[in-house]
Amino acid sequence: MTLMKRPAMASRRPLERGEFSWISALLLIAAVGGAYLGYVWAPVFMDHIEVKQTVRDFMNQAVHQKSDALLLERLCQRLQKVQGRLATDAEGGGTGPVVELAPEDITWERDTEASPPMLHVELSYTRPVYYPFLDRMQEVTLTFEHTQDIAVPKWK
Repeated sequence: MTLMKRPAMASRRPLERGEFSWISALLLIAAVGGAYLGYVWAPVFMDHIEVKQTVRDFMNQAVHQKSDALLLERLCQRLQKVQGRLATDAEGGGTGPVVELAPEDITWERDTEASPPMLHVELSYTRPVYYPFLDRMQEVTLTFEHTQDIAVPKWK
């Protein structure tokens, strides 16, 4: 039994140095698109991380501070100090507060009957996102919800 050889397929010619293939173009478009979206969205997520850290800090303060109204008022004042890192309007007019919430807009539920005592905080806020070069604005709603133990630790 003899093995039959396959006919040789026409091979593609290799690219010459400096030639650009469609795969290179696709990778370049993906890299530019990813960099653009990172430029637009990274500050949004960095601000949201700052909001989450601030809320968790006030939740930790609730272990010793029993006045929820005082904590909520201070939390709202602190959240207004979170400054957006991108222009908040299409004209490029400066940065402003990202989070403008009143104490009524935040769910702050302290459960002292539970064992251990728990605190549940939930909030959501809307912030504008500006797309440069496209000259387009989009409103994004970001939320944060967290429940944590607020029992006073007993160190041995």
